[in-house]
Amino acid sequence: MPAVSIRKKKSLWRHVEHAGSSKSLQKAIRILFHLGDFGPEMGVTQLAGELGLNKTTVFRLLNAMAQFELIEKNSATERYRLGLRLHELGSRALESRSLRSEAHSFLMELSRRCNESVSIAVLSPEGVVCLDRVDPQDSVITARTPVGARFQPHCTAAGKAILAYLSDSEVAAIIKRNGMPRFTSNTIDSYSQLLEVLALTRHQGYATDRQELEKGLCGVAATVFAHGSQPIAAVGIAGPTPRFLGEELQGKIRLVRDFAAKISKALGKGQTALPSPVKGRFYDPFS
Repeated sequence: MPAVSIRKKKSLWRHVEHAGSSKSLQKAIRILFHLGDFGPEMGVTQLAGELGLNKTTVFRLLNAMAQFELIEKNSATERYRLGLRLHELGSRALESRSLRSEAHSFLMELSRRCNESVSIAVLSPEGVVCLDRVDPQDSVITARTPVGARFQPHCTAAGKAILAYLSDSEVAAIIKRNGMPRFTSNTIDSYSQLLEVLALTRHQGYATDRQELEKGLCGVAATVFAHGSQPIAAVGIAGPTPRFLGEELQGKIRLVRDFAAKISKALGKGQTALPSPVKGRFYDPFS
């Protein structure tokens, strides 16, 4: 490895370390970047020497990152390499960027058609994140869903639309991490009831929120798929409860399902490969 490259890297990291963030975090990031630049595999001694770090510190950080699958150890060589979790996160980051750009024009049209606030959301470790949102031009009352806001997945239409197509173990891990806090008297706070609602969501092809996150606010959402069988997002319509009843609600359900399918198709998911929902009742905690 050229010595000048290592010197440049060390100079860069000395500059970064004055940024005031956690020193342990900085060292862990240095290890990740160094493996990415000069790997594919390195031992503790080599990493410590090239980064100017203590061997014990490097070993501790490697094992800490291995617990989150950011780093993995090759049992045959006893050397360390980047974990596949990084590839997964990177792929999701790329999908999120292309997703927002591809979906925005569809959201504009959907909002115009339903005259409500519409959004597209993705799942993160901390909950459901609003990736983009479009509000109607001539409606005074809209849903408050700022871009970048995070919400609990068990009590939002978008969250349930995504959870419905994850494996049981993935759903269990998400709920274990985030819990099921109660926001209104309609919030689902039973795990068994949530599983029933997710099964119904798959059955009918959309999810609902009947004042489960906020009193007076309702929503419907449908899942967005791309390339593989895993859901990557959900498109949702939200607004005041009186506008989510009867035929008006059924019209919004048809629209959100149609536009979720259009976005999925735009992202490369063939129309024939999309799940085929069947007719059925929607979940309503008032019934």
